[in-house]
Amino acid sequence: MKRTSALTVFAILIIIISSCSTGKNALKKGDYYEATIQSVNRLRSNPDSKNAKETIAQSYPMALDYYRQKIDQLSASSSPDKFISIVDNYTKLNTLADEISRCPAALNIVKPVVYFHDQLQKAQELALAEQFNLGVELMKKGFMEDARLAVTKFEWVSKTRPGYPGVNQKLAEAEELATLKVVVEKLPYMGDAYLPNVNRFYNKFYSELEKYTNNRFVRFYQPIEAEENKIVPHQIVKMKFIDFSVGNVYEKEIEKDYTADSVVVGSYKDDKGVSHDVIGKVKAHANLHERRVTSKGILEVQIINYESNSIVDNKRYPGEYVWENDWATFNGDERAIPQEIKKLTKSKQVLPPLPQDLFVYFSDPLCSRATTYLKNYYKKQ
Repeated sequence: MKRTSALTVFAILIIIISSCSTGKNALKKGDYYEATIQSVNRLRSNPDSKNAKETIAQSYPMALDYYRQKIDQLSASSSPDKFISIVDNYTKLNTLADEISRCPAALNIVKPVVYFHDQLQKAQELALAEQFNLGVELMKKGFMEDARLAVTKFEWVSKTRPGYPGVNQKLAEAEELATLKVVVEKLPYMGDAYLPNVNRFYNKFYSELEKYTNNRFVRFYQPIEAEENKIVPHQIVKMKFIDFSVGNVYEKEIEKDYTADSVVVGSYKDDKGVSHDVIGKVKAHANLHERRVTSKGILEVQIINYESNSIVDNKRYPGEYVWENDWATFNGDERAIPQEIKKLTKSKQVLPPLPQDLFVYFSDPLCSRATTYLKNYYKKQ
């Protein structure tokens, strides 16, 4: 059996063994909820499983006692989130009751199961008010992190009770307060010749950032958009090219002489009329041409705190693009020229790209590097 096939079979066996767990290990760890769920799943596939029956006979009563005690403790506590925690505990108890009720083999072991629908409903009512009020208090603090926590509170309320009074408005306000607003400035003027390419660079750069969705609490704005919507940003992204040059030309011409021995240079016939090759030396003179057009520079990206006008982070990305044109001409016998030089004689002198195109070739890789940096940076914000 091939190694890959053996590993596949092994992985499948592990999955099968895991799916057939009777919950004993979870019970030993004190995870009564998971022990009960695993036992139920085992009894669905094998109603006669002795281990699963033994486990569920212990785990479900323990789960009942455990969660009831947690609920009593929470009820007596001053925790600001106590009612939503109580909801979570009642939900788990009802989930266990549902799972057991839908498995005859499990139901025969632990009958009767206990539901807590009324208790859950009352706890939910209290939790709705609790979470809504907590969200309101968090927003009053005026800090972004508190607003993000408030968003989770209002979202839970909205999901649990759609149309809860005032929740949609508060959720929108919390999301606005929770969002880091970043204005991405245009690049400085670099001359009329490069204006279309600089604009193209900016549009590509901004488009890549705008597609970034890993952090729902970060939003990017173009300057005109921020101005029209009267957005006061938290941060400014500034970019500029430094040590910038396009179209630096380097040319080199080399003359070389080549010879080749033992080459057929002619033929003759002997007195019997038989042809014979004449072996000799051939020569050639070649002119080798190299042309390099280099474009290079450094893209500087700064993240600036708008309020303090201080630099939060700063990166510099050097880049270079070299356009190459090599060709050769020769006089003499082609057979004297090495193969690599022969290839060059097939090439011709051509005009380099326009400076605007060289700017694109040079700047596009820097655009990708800079957007990757900003995406990773704002993923953590």
